[in-house]
Amino acid sequence: MKNLKALVSIVKLTESGAHIGLNPKKWSPKMAPYIHAKRSNNHVIDILKTIVFLDRAYKFVQEVIKNEGTIMYVGTRGKMIKDLVKNEATRSNSFYVTQRWLGGTLTNFNIIANSLKKFNDNLALINSEEINKYSKKEQLEIQKQTAKLEKFYGGIKNMRQLPDLIVVVDPINDLNAIKEARKLNIPVISLANTNADPDLIDYIIPVNNHSIKSVTLILGVLTDAVAELRNEPTKIVGKSDEEIVLPETRSWRQNRNNNNNQRYNNYRSQKNDKK
Repeated sequence: MKNLKALVSIVKLTESGAHIGLNPKKWSPKMAPYIHAKRSNNHVIDILKTIVFLDRAYKFVQEVIKNEGTIMYVGTRGKMIKDLVKNEATRSNSFYVTQRWLGGTLTNFNIIANSLKKFNDNLALINSEEINKYSKKEQLEIQKQTAKLEKFYGGIKNMRQLPDLIVVVDPINDLNAIKEARKLNIPVISLANTNADPDLIDYIIPVNNHSIKSVTLILGVLTDAVAELRNEPTKIVGKSDEEIVLPETRSWRQNRNNNNNQRYNNYRSQKNDKK
């Protein structure tokens, strides 16, 4: 730690809530080496270890890219996480999975490849004059089928072989992805809260992965590892705390009020349309 320059400052990590673990009742004793303290309502993650292990993961990402390897990002919990995963994967020209993990995505890739071929064939058909040879009903059926394939395979449609690394946001929620990667000896980088099993993770990053702000920082740094090698702009690494913008978050009460207001506005709009 003495000679290590933090990729993101302790101040910014703390601002993001990166150190806030889960309720002690939910903890995994295997995460004890990464925990700084215990409070009444939550464990406190050792943020210095977050910095050390983030640096380790960052360097491994660069090693994979230098060897012309590919990366798959996995994050299937909540809209904000899904959007973030998609954006960061796109920024690094990587694959991503944001919908429910389909069993065999890695371990039965030969079978998955058939679905990917069907998906890409449909896309080519829809964007060609050939589609006009089909009836309106057939065209609609092809579009429905393609939309369904897009939902699950959109992030891996160009994947021709297994990735060389997977980056997982939540090792509890996406445990099956990790298990498949381990069977195939694909290295795993994963954010890990205080309920995780570190034995399943090759490159652990102890951090609050329930906060969109801290996940934004961590994924941003990992993607910056790719950007730096390609001489592209970074979002987190090399930026001052003031330059790093974290997403706004709302409480459940604010979300409920916004939903109620939206429903009321829709009701008023429909009522006015009938007049």
